[in-house]
Amino acid sequence: DFLCVRGHEYGYRPKPSKTVLIVKEEYLKEAKKMFKGSGIQVTGEGERHLGAVLGTEEFRRSYVADKVAKWVQDVEQLSEIGKDDPQAAYAAFTKALCHRWTFVQRTVPGISELFGPLENAIRHSFLPAIVGRHVSDLERKLFTLPVRLGGLGISNPVEGS
Repeated sequence: DFLCVRGHEYGYRPKPSKTVLIVKEEYLKEAKKMFKGSGIQVTGEGERHLGAVLGTEEFRRSYVADKVAKWVQDVEQLSEIGKDDPQAAYAAFTKALCHRWTFVQRTVPGISELFGPLENAIRHSFLPAIVGRHVSDLERKLFTLPVRLGGLGISNPVEGS
């Protein structure tokens, strides 16, 4: 309450409705009692913040798993486009789509195994669509190389996190 009343004197204008307090489970009941009526959301799980996720391990894993499921759908749609227009699909993948998960990989630790379904979609759907045939293990490794080294620059998301 003090910050809401006196904070403007120092250039600080808090908005309780946009504030989330993440506490350990054992302090949740007490924190909810303390901040009742303040407009501050109190949780023991977690919350998304600036594109990343903060909170319990379970909450972070659930958040990332949901994101990966959406990205798999996006890769599948791009694979359909790649059958008719492989260059456009490749450009969309390398210039836009793959950057969606690289940020999450950098900001959420210990989630590499959650990217398995995404790698499967890239390996078994997207790459065959743009090259026109099945891709071997060796070719998949080669495709992870940067273009300047003869690859396609399509990294393996499991290894990138």
